[in-house]
Amino acid sequence: MRCRAKLSIGKLFFGVIISLLMAGCSASRVVVKKNFNFSSIKKVAVLKFSGSGGEAVSNEIIRQLLGAGIGVVDRTDSLFIQDLKSLDVDAVISGSVVEFNPSSKLLVFKDKGNLILTDRTVPISGTTVLPSVNAFGLEDANVFSVSASVSVSAKMLHAHSGEVVWSDSRSYEGLDINTAIEIVVNAFRKSLKIYWKELQ
Repeated sequence: MRCRAKLSIGKLFFGVIISLLMAGCSASRVVVKKNFNFSSIKKVAVLKFSGSGGEAVSNEIIRQLLGAGIGVVDRTDSLFIQDLKSLDVDAVISGSVVEFNPSSKLLVFKDKGNLILTDRTVPISGTTVLPSVNAFGLEDANVFSVSASVSVSAKMLHAHSGEVVWSDSRSYEGLDINTAIEIVVNAFRKSLKIYWKELQ
């Protein structure tokens, strides 16, 4: 006889709620080159970030820098630049996406005792259904959302010296991957704005 793992639907729902309430940016890991003059940076190149989701992160950095009034050269077709001076920019931003998990939805089934049958969970797409509502007209089925998460490390190199002048790492967990990326990049921008007054 096959044994089925069971989980209380109340406990699962409680766990999902707690996870969402605790979601957010991790502690800042900002490191800045002492006495570097960020005011000298007028134009930057943004390279493609390595890792899954790297292009999405690079594009969001470009969007936010342009919105902040900074000149941007799009080099998201490349992970590395051999000659920084050939770019005609003051700084280069690059980095890596350490974690990239888009949100997902699971169709779960419960038995007559309202316990989740963990061997009957199925990934699905579509609209989220609240756990208290039966999914797709099935009495024993509910849909749960699994939040998205992203973790990114970024750095800025001074184009003329090749020195790293700023470095930061951020993580975020949210309801969708685009929002998670936007919030991580916004945290980067805010950490730079402390030193780089030209950021609007």
